[in-house]
Amino acid sequence: MGRKKIQISRITDERNRQVTFTKRKFGLMKKAYELSVLCDCEIALIIFNSTSKLFQYASTDMDKVLLKYTEYNEPHESRTNKDIVEALSKKEHKGNSNGCDSPEADDEYSLMPPSANTVNAPSTMDVLRNHRIVLQQQQQQQNQLQQLQQQ
Repeated sequence: MGRKKIQISRITDERNRQVTFTKRKFGLMKKAYELSVLCDCEIALIIFNSTSKLFQYASTDMDKVLLKYTEYNEPHESRTNKDIVEALSKKEHKGNSNGCDSPEADDEYSLMPPSANTVNAPSTMDVLRNHRIVLQQQQQQQNQLQQLQQQ
């Protein structure tokens, strides 16, 4: 028996929203794991829930992946909800039957925004650079503490 398609909009009932969040969060992390194994790629997934509680998944060490991200200066693919909605809307309108796991990409339904092939997110980069600086400072403090303990 197939599942019915649900409308993607905010769930009003708090309990249902929390249950859905928990289930879908695990499903997203499972998909991230599968992608990392199948395609031999590094993945860092950061989620803040509605109460600002942090959940994270990384295929390797999160700090190393974030450091790699902050030091990456080349143009890169960056998506927002708006990009995804537009791509899905186009796909539904055209009636595309190409499956998600299909190895051949369908350029007509690319998730790249039509205005540009690459998008940078400087505000995110700034936040992650600050995170890296804090991590480096913490490491320096730990090293200093270890040196003091050895004396």
